[in-house]
Amino acid sequence: MLGVGPSAFTFFARMLRFLLLGLLVLLTTAAGAQQLSTVKGRVLDAQTRKPVPYALVGVAGNQLGTSANEEGRFSLSIPPEYQPQALEITFIGYRKATLPLPVPAGQEVQILLEPAPTQLANVTVSGSALGIVRAAVARIPRNFATRPVQLTGFYRESSNVPEGKYLYLAEGVLRVRKESYRTAHPTGGDVELVQTRKYEARDTSRTQLNWQAGPLIPHRFDFVYNRADFISKAHYAEYDYQIADVTTYNGRPVYAISFKPRSAKANYQGRVFIDLDSYAFLGADFSLTPGGVKRYQAGFAAMGDYAYSRRSRQVSYQRYAGRWYLKRVWDQAASQQPGRAYQHTSEFITTAIDTAKSRRPAYADRFRPDDVFLRNSVAYDSTFWENFTTLVLPRQVEQQLLDEERQRKAEQLFSDSTAAAAAQPATTDTVAPAPAPLPAPPRGKSFLERFSYSSSLAVVPLQIAEGNLEVAYAPAGSSFSAVSSRQLEAGGAGIALRFDYLFWLSRHWQLHYGAGGLRGALQGGLQAIGVRYVHNLSQRRRPVYVRAGLDYSRIVLRQRLGRFDNPDADLQVSGTQLGASRLALGLQSITKGVAPQLGLEVKVGATLYLFMEASYCIQAAPNSELLLDEKKGFFLSRNSARVPLSSPDVHVQLHAQARQSAPFLPRPLQLRVGIAVGGH
Repeated sequence: MLGVGPSAFTFFARMLRFLLLGLLVLLTTAAGAQQLSTVKGRVLDAQTRKPVPYALVGVAGNQLGTSANEEGRFSLSIPPEYQPQALEITFIGYRKATLPLPVPAGQEVQILLEPAPTQLANVTVSGSALGIVRAAVARIPRNFATRPVQLTGFYRESSNVPEGKYLYLAEGVLRVRKESYRTAHPTGGDVELVQTRKYEARDTSRTQLNWQAGPLIPHRFDFVYNRADFISKAHYAEYDYQIADVTTYNGRPVYAISFKPRSAKANYQGRVFIDLDSYAFLGADFSLTPGGVKRYQAGFAAMGDYAYSRRSRQVSYQRYAGRWYLKRVWDQAASQQPGRAYQHTSEFITTAIDTAKSRRPAYADRFRPDDVFLRNSVAYDSTFWENFTTLVLPRQVEQQLLDEERQRKAEQLFSDSTAAAAAQPATTDTVAPAPAPLPAPPRGKSFLERFSYSSSLAVVPLQIAEGNLEVAYAPAGSSFSAVSSRQLEAGGAGIALRFDYLFWLSRHWQLHYGAGGLRGALQGGLQAIGVRYVHNLSQRRRPVYVRAGLDYSRIVLRQRLGRFDNPDADLQVSGTQLGASRLALGLQSITKGVAPQLGLEVKVGATLYLFMEASYCIQAAPNSELLLDEKKGFFLSRNSARVPLSSPDVHVQLHAQARQSAPFLPRPLQLRVGIAVGGH
């Protein structure tokens, strides 16, 4: 029997380990190669060989897909589980085309779409055009999603000037949560930014930074989701509907219903496509009327420079698992005003549909209508875009952006090289290599953006001594005299409408100044200046902030004593001349102090916050005085004079007992509730 030594066992073990490692590497490589397949192609008209712009491309019953650009080009990344299937290409007016997968890597395939002849002769049209629209609206719950669904999609917005130069171009991947289509959703829904990337020209003086929150267009411009005017029962009388023709979509007959204004109230004109059998809305191609443009601009007047002369939209839907879902939205606004001409385009394409995931994203992750997509804070990840389906840019735009980037790098290299050469001693011939440019720091808030404001109602409990108040004033050397009597009631409170100006020092700290007029048992006013710390207690849901601060406050309480004739035209009171024929008297107390405060604040809108706050004023000794006001002449020229109660000319009594202080004071504890706008 042949024996095998320990060295032989060691040799065989090493060989086996080497073979297993090699096999693992091969399997990993093969698996990596099968992870993702990218199909690139161009959709052409089979007869004219011209591009078919915006054709829809998809797999797995359109659960995954994209759209061709205006040149007919597309690129679709397909995960392994969908790669054995066929690619489907569709467009209204053409027969559906299929392409077996896989296709040769790196090759742009050509897909020829055969035009579908109009089938008006083979179809019996029953009912009027408006009747067809009514039927389509009535069947929305039958044709569209009745449960919340999550759409993943690609978004792009850009702004360029007439000569073609792009001011900026921003792209992003969105998660869009759609509610049920059973009812209209005029206020939209939730959108979450997954990833973004941006290009901004060096000259941004003409960039429109405050566009209408573009990433929300999957909700705002989904005309079935929000029941746009031209399919709204309340606006049917404003439109004239006509059956333009009958064409095909995926081999199925489709009504093309044109609509145009019948009254000046109509906002739109265009065509809507309706499936002849199911009466499902398949899409629409429409634009705003001149009146619609004016009304839209009036709604966005607060956004400033937002004037355009025309606006067009295209919307299409796709069928998946027996229901119709949003596929594509395209919106373009253009201005032709001299010196302000521009063209702004927003587009969204659904790349994946998930009917199982419909959980609402966390509040902190939702895109806000007042957020500017160009300045969003999503961290950039270059590797993310390597495997995600995007809308292919037109080659002219790609070349322009590439030329711009090359120009930037050349200028940066020239600038760095010149600076390095200038720093070298005159005897050297070498130039140090230019350092790589650092990324631009994140843009902070400008000085004006740090200002916000709030409006509130403050409740000031009062401490009032009950009894009969008697006040007499007769300045020495004058014929003027006044005697007044008032009955005071114990307790009571004052209500002040207060307005505050806020300045944010940082994300958490703010300075503020507030003032307001006091009404109620007594008249008066209040002022406060201080610093406040604000912290969000709810990072993932609707923000709830705790507020803590310290104020220096001043509260004036005044009891009116009446108006009195002044026979002395040269009356001098505390160095002030009061020459009016009538003077008003009031007894007032002035209380100053330091007031710690604590409260809660809840975000209720995009820039709207509801808050409640309590403060406790550590009061200093109050100051009491008699106030005299002129009651004649223009109010800016009226004079006022104050006389301390310690003056021998003033006599104040309560219950027949002399006093040198007002018988009323604010209590230390105060409550405030109000609304703050902006900030955070």
